[in-house]
Amino acid sequence: MRHFKTSGLVLRRGNFGEADKIITIFTPNLGKIKAVARGVRRLKSRRAPHLELFNLVELVLHHGQTFDTITEAKIINDFAEAKKDLKLTGYLFYLAEVLDKILPEHQPHPEVFTAAQTTLAAPLSDAAVKKFVVQLLWDLGYLPKGEYPKLGATDFVESVVEKRIRSKKFLEEI
Repeated sequence: MRHFKTSGLVLRRGNFGEADKIITIFTPNLGKIKAVARGVRRLKSRRAPHLELFNLVELVLHHGQTFDTITEAKIINDFAEAKKDLKLTGYLFYLAEVLDKILPEHQPHPEVFTAAQTTLAAPLSDAAVKKFVVQLLWDLGYLPKGEYPKLGATDFVESVVEKRIRSKKFLEEI
């Protein structure tokens, strides 16, 4: 299977080479994957706006030796309302960072993907974000169902991944 189609949530982007980007995408059937988007740093790229952070996208990928290559991208939902408000954008950064750091690559978690979609589609609030993170910890097996982290969800995630959640500080300041 050289080409395949999937939907996914763009979690992270990083420069790669002169005109390319490596895009980290969370998909329901493939888990978290990294793919190369060729030429998206060029001004006339047609795929670049579709591959913005936090967009829910429909992708066609070509299987490669090291990285898969994104050949087509189409926005399903860009969560534009959340991107207009600084506090809501902070929540988006936080959710994307937590998902990126805690999810292993190539391990599908369709229940987590559905929960992420539901959380992003609903009005974002501090309570909704905390509820999602606790549900994430339950679904991934880091906490028994019904048990809550004693330190707080973010501190618990930081202890699991052994990395700081940098967007937490941003959320506290706004």
